[in-house]
Amino acid sequence: MKVRIGVIVLVCTAVLVIAASQLAIGWSTEQNECSLCHTASPSGISVTTVASVDTEPGDTFSLNVRVDGTGGPTVLLVRFPTNVEDNADFTYVGLDASGTVNDGDAADLDGGSLLIEVDYSIVAPVVAGTYTLRVYGAGNNGHSASADITVNAIPAGPGPLITNINGTPDIPLEDQDVVVTANVTAGVAITDVTLQYSINNVTWYNVTMSLVGNLYHGTIPAQLDGTYVTYRIVAVDEDGIWSVSGVLSYRVGDIPLPPPPPPLQFHYGWYLGAPALVIAYIGTALEYYDEERFTREHGIMLSIAYFLTLINVISLITASPGSWTALNPIHLFQFDLLNLTPFLHSWHIWLGIISMILGTLALISHLAGWKTCNLGLPAVLLWTILGLTGMYFNVVGFVM
Repeated sequence: MKVRIGVIVLVCTAVLVIAASQLAIGWSTEQNECSLCHTASPSGISVTTVASVDTEPGDTFSLNVRVDGTGGPTVLLVRFPTNVEDNADFTYVGLDASGTVNDGDAADLDGGSLLIEVDYSIVAPVVAGTYTLRVYGAGNNGHSASADITVNAIPAGPGPLITNINGTPDIPLEDQDVVVTANVTAGVAITDVTLQYSINNVTWYNVTMSLVGNLYHGTIPAQLDGTYVTYRIVAVDEDGIWSVSGVLSYRVGDIPLPPPPPPLQFHYGWYLGAPALVIAYIGTALEYYDEERFTREHGIMLSIAYFLTLINVISLITASPGSWTALNPIHLFQFDLLNLTPFLHSWHIWLGIISMILGTLALISHLAGWKTCNLGLPAVLLWTILGLTGMYFNVVGFVM
């Protein structure tokens, strides 16, 4: 009977360890994202080009566009429709107002069918600013795909210096305006400072900023909860030189999560824990198989496992003081599915303490010859749980 019970316990534990390790590997898998400006539709048409271009107002810049229609239509073209975004503000050298190129035209650098590659020469608007070009690849199957290119037309030269940009409050509620302030300086007079903001990355809105003291002030009106707002500042001096700040952002009502706890100092973890578990399982299996015959071997193996685990515990004396905040029992009951680490770390430490108490008592009872006091098995089971949580910490990058 004992043999069957021991075999069942060992098989169940092994299955649990294997399943948990596979789950941990799955958690650690990351998906890569394409960084190019590339869009595709179910029709099989795709458009590939750059995401942004920097140029000076009125200058000519080059833009490579590639359209692939091998998965859908039988006729293909590429164009910049004049009725979308800022396309009408640009001139496409040597082409019509929409920059249309058909598959096989002289401007098509790709000789293959249903593949178009064009090196456009495009004249930027004469007025400085940020513009959006939208290019389409279209086929005779009634479908198309598009890609957007941000064109920053900014005059050469230092321009005004924009510093110390602050939004108050930094994370607003839905009934709160955001007051944006900035310091803007130049070697000549500043003629205009504009706060530009967009709602959910759709359209830029302009707010003229006023000078109060040494800072320019502008207000972004209150938005609905969850709205994503981006903003920047554009300044112009009397010589007509523009400067555009970097883009800042916030999400209305998005209260940031508290910072993660500091990582623990390294201790031996699986380097000692895995051999200790294997030795303990073998010793336990031998005892359940034939207690009278393998009592001595069982005791030796469990003792080795105990001392390996003890070394593992002693190595934790080098941990930083902040690591031991997990000893606070309150963490045992703060379950958060989005941030399991503090919760599991607290249980990891407390179960480790309990397992060492059971292991010590098991060792003492064995040395005293008390065969009826079997405390080794619960200690081994707790060590198994500690091993699984340790695997989780390794997957999420929480150094043990």
